[in-house]
Amino acid sequence: MKRLHIERKSNILCVAVGAALMLSGCASTTKAERTPMPEVAISANTQLLTDQELAFINASDELVLYNLTPEKLAVKLAEKSPQEAKQLVQALMQTSAQRRYQANHTASKATPAEGIEEPLAYLADSDIIPLNPAAGGYNRQRVLQPALFDRYKREPGPFSLKRYLNEEGGIPTFANAPVAIRKADLVAGAVDVAFVGVPLALGSGWRDDKHAPTLLRGMYGLSGYSVEGGIDPTLVMQVADYGNIAVDNMSPELNIEHITQQLTDMLEAGTIPFIVGGDHSIMFSSVSAVAGHFSDTPVSVLHLDAHYRGERDKDHFYSDEQSVANLLEASVIEGENLIQVGLRGASQNKSALMWLRENSVKYHTMAQVERDSWPVVMEQALTELSASAGKTFVSFDMSVVDPAFVSGSGQPVAGGISVRQAMTLVRRACAETEVAGFEMLGVAPFLDLSYNTALSANQIMHACLTGIAMRKSGMDNANYIDPMALSHQ
Repeated sequence: MKRLHIERKSNILCVAVGAALMLSGCASTTKAERTPMPEVAISANTQLLTDQELAFINASDELVLYNLTPEKLAVKLAEKSPQEAKQLVQALMQTSAQRRYQANHTASKATPAEGIEEPLAYLADSDIIPLNPAAGGYNRQRVLQPALFDRYKREPGPFSLKRYLNEEGGIPTFANAPVAIRKADLVAGAVDVAFVGVPLALGSGWRDDKHAPTLLRGMYGLSGYSVEGGIDPTLVMQVADYGNIAVDNMSPELNIEHITQQLTDMLEAGTIPFIVGGDHSIMFSSVSAVAGHFSDTPVSVLHLDAHYRGERDKDHFYSDEQSVANLLEASVIEGENLIQVGLRGASQNKSALMWLRENSVKYHTMAQVERDSWPVVMEQALTELSASAGKTFVSFDMSVVDPAFVSGSGQPVAGGISVRQAMTLVRRACAETEVAGFEMLGVAPFLDLSYNTALSANQIMHACLTGIAMRKSGMDNANYIDPMALSHQ
């Protein structure tokens, strides 16, 4: 049989194999009933194996869980009797089976095979998370406060939190901007761009993405004049801080509808949302909101990330590593309208790249940068992005930047692009296309000891603000750089 060769993963489950040797009971057939298998797969040691069991020992995508390949397993089987070989294969198969979802109604004990005294019982997984719908505060974090509850009445519109006329400190906000807390504020203030925090980190399950909105509000670099663009975006556009969107820490799935609706409110107000996460599980809601609002217009996604986010083997359907797969499977966007830049690392194995090709995704790896140079790859990505002639959503994960430049990345991978390269691509993408939304994900403040990551994240977002402002002002300088910024001549 043709053997699949998939990249070697963690050996964390190897301990489970020992316990699994107490298992047994895969269905078997007699030799007379068996379909003939290739001679190479049958030996004296494997003569008792069924067709299903023979297929398993040649499937490296299963064996990799145990730090095995078909070749390594063949060596182990050669040391055993036919009965022992069958018991080992059955143990491996049943251990793999128990890793998968086990519905309540199918939960049962395995049948012991010859020589195994007591098998382990299959797990019984609940079909739903057992929440308490009778709880008085079941949805309390998502209930919006009516304007009627405002203690001090005010006209709709963004309002300043500053005590002093020229105050730069005080209560921090994104870009030192006024605050809007309701959709009516965005409408009344004709807000062009509003920053909104989404402090969700459950999708990745580690590091510190949820505190990024707090840190980036207090860090400079998000406002003021852009030397590269020759413009101050806050003087060209109305910018506001729209606070944080409430997230539910029970499960990423429970956040989808609420985040999507809040972002849709911003879009309906004519405001471009700048989403500050949080991890990449947010991407599904972000893109869904933009694509849903502009349903009659093609939406292209520029995805800057070290990770392709197309995995499908996670406990939660909406983990950060599955965000792209979810978008394509739900037909929120088409694969041909997704441009990925910066892919690298062990998760981008052959099967991952093949999946991207099968789904018509335009991807640009760091290997391509190594071969062709960054300017060539950047121009290619920008050309692909501009070809859609629709709306653009930029999904920026800090992992696309080399950790040598940003220590506080939620999922760092060595060998990425520089902050300067990121700023250039983002500024041009936001100037050359019509941006409908931007998200900054994967900033981990607890790891950002020198604040270089927070500063870089704000300056990258400022680069997009600059691009949008240049486009709004009709500026189209070569490479979207102000000539005065180049030299004294």
